[in-house]
Amino acid sequence: MVSKNTILIVDDEEVIKKALMDVLDKDYDVISAANGKEALDTLEERHGDIALIVLDLIMPIMDGFEFLAEFRKNDAYDNIPIIVATSNNDDDSELKCLEYGVWDFVMKPYNPLLLQFRIKNAMDKSRMIMAEKDSVTGLYTKVKFYREVRQLLDEEPDQTFAFMRFDIDRFKMINNFYGIKEGDKILKSIAKELRRIATAFDKILFGRLENDVFAICLPYKEENIELVSNALQLHVKKVNKDYNIKVSCGVYVITDRNMDVSEMYDRAFLAAKNCKGKYVQTVSYYDESMIESMRKEQSIINEVNRAIEEEQFVVYLQPKINLVTERSYGAEALVRWKHPERGMISPGEFIPVYEKNGIIGRLDQYMWRHVCMLLRKWMDEGIEPNPVSVNVSRVNIYNPHLIKILKNLITEFKIPAHLLNLEITESAFMEDQDLIMKKMSELHKLGFKIMMDDFGSGYSSLNILKDMEVDYLKVDMKFLQQDQGFNGKGEKVLTSVIRMAKWLNMPSIVEGVETLSQVDFLKCIGAEYAQGFYFAKPMPVEEYEKFVAKERENKCVSPVSENEVIVNELWNTRSNVSLLFDILDTPIAIYEYRKSKVELLRTNKKYDEVINFDEDIDDEEYKRRLSEQIDLLMDAFETIDKGDIPNPIEYELTEDVWYQITVKLMGRRSDTNIMMVTFTNISQYK
Repeated sequence: MVSKNTILIVDDEEVIKKALMDVLDKDYDVISAANGKEALDTLEERHGDIALIVLDLIMPIMDGFEFLAEFRKNDAYDNIPIIVATSNNDDDSELKCLEYGVWDFVMKPYNPLLLQFRIKNAMDKSRMIMAEKDSVTGLYTKVKFYREVRQLLDEEPDQTFAFMRFDIDRFKMINNFYGIKEGDKILKSIAKELRRIATAFDKILFGRLENDVFAICLPYKEENIELVSNALQLHVKKVNKDYNIKVSCGVYVITDRNMDVSEMYDRAFLAAKNCKGKYVQTVSYYDESMIESMRKEQSIINEVNRAIEEEQFVVYLQPKINLVTERSYGAEALVRWKHPERGMISPGEFIPVYEKNGIIGRLDQYMWRHVCMLLRKWMDEGIEPNPVSVNVSRVNIYNPHLIKILKNLITEFKIPAHLLNLEITESAFMEDQDLIMKKMSELHKLGFKIMMDDFGSGYSSLNILKDMEVDYLKVDMKFLQQDQGFNGKGEKVLTSVIRMAKWLNMPSIVEGVETLSQVDFLKCIGAEYAQGFYFAKPMPVEEYEKFVAKERENKCVSPVSENEVIVNELWNTRSNVSLLFDILDTPIAIYEYRKSKVELLRTNKKYDEVINFDEDIDDEEYKRRLSEQIDLLMDAFETIDKGDIPNPIEYELTEDVWYQITVKLMGRRSDTNIMMVTFTNISQYK
């Protein structure tokens, strides 16, 4: 059933209203109001339904002129035509009505035929305007804008024009958090700013094409583009400083005037994408490489189904090395695309495309299945495999079937869950933390181990480590380095991250390890695992199998790790060993010694009470104590490092306060010694 247009009759005379309704109700839905106040109330509820208003001027409570004054204050009513009913030819009243935007007049008593024609003409005109003008901003719609651009280009064949397309970054956030009305307020303010900008040009067109997307066609000069872009940027910042929004502009200089205007838009859109996520860059010009890039991207998307069906994606494995034993313990599964025509395609070429288009979720699941097949194969061959980690993209984190998919995989292939480790990027933890925590808890119950990948990549939050059930922390060396060497700050930050992970009883895996100096540094600070080209590059499965087999053949003795359980337990503040350490009535400190470098790892409460330097001592005394204690300890550490046992050391802390220092080797990791230093008060014997 086709719905009829609704007409609102505003008149206090019941006889006239009834006569009008009798004339109109065959073709329209007719509703009525007895005065301007009732009409405004009706409009507030039903303005989306009302196609036209027939208005009497003389009414009680609120007359027609008062109604018109209030009516014009609401932009939502702009395209509703009003026909005024009048019983005299009063020029002043007619002029006043026209100033309020009245569309037409009809004389009382009504001529039914004439009234119907006037109503039809007004509605047809309104429909045409609504098709050409955006209801929120009053700017040209897409269809009208494109038509006007085509006409302008035809009329000005010797003028070079530019097509500008811009949108508002994070506009959805405004609608979501502050409501659609607030979003509309921003759109209207931009429309107002465009009208202001337009006064600086003889020939310029602009429109709102959809949502927060606007377009401008203007004479091309770089200064023109800069003027418009800067004006828009300044304007959106003034709208509300709390919103932190910016405009991204793409520009296509119209060189092919015969091109469809829609294609001009597409090219400006490709240029605008270059500004996304770049706070400083706000304008980008189209060049031919962009269209080629788009074609490549589309080609990659189009081929994904065939690639998955034909198993063109292959698993590569990069070993993770235990820095104590210097032997591999597990690997990370990385995808490679072995294309039948193009050969090996770099992951940097297709992964970003799949991430952007949501296809990465399918690729994840493809990799999970193939890694499970590998683990099953090794188990069937009688090999006890080390864990293999797989990546879990954001798309799959928010997949409501994630738990079921992973559970079904380990059930189907009959593999223990702890062999399939799950790597989740740190940034993913920042989004819906409640959801992530719930899913991680369920995965842990099934036996999966979870790694936080890319820790420190820019979204770091210590609260995540506190609240999330993470088993391993993955850190990339490169995010700290500015060149091939180390800088003082970088070393300290990475050291702090590794130490913090230890306190949380969370082993760390450092990625991107490429040099011997990096390996030495990581051993020194106590990192447990490393991954990188220094040890092994990502390799095909057959190569990885040979790599592991060769390790098994070389049954070399690994570096000593004495009392490793106790050393590790000391990092766990809740362990019995750690609690005993703190309640002992003897001052104790744990040091790390490696290649003449000393670092204090931990002290107990008694040490803090009696040995720690007081805050109120002067600098000279502080330096004296520090230098004296380090000299004493260094001699003892060097003695132990040579394999000898040092003698107890007498140490005068302050005048008449003497301690005997005993140093013992507590544990060893590679060439790093963990020393326990005990202080016994011997003042009474001096």
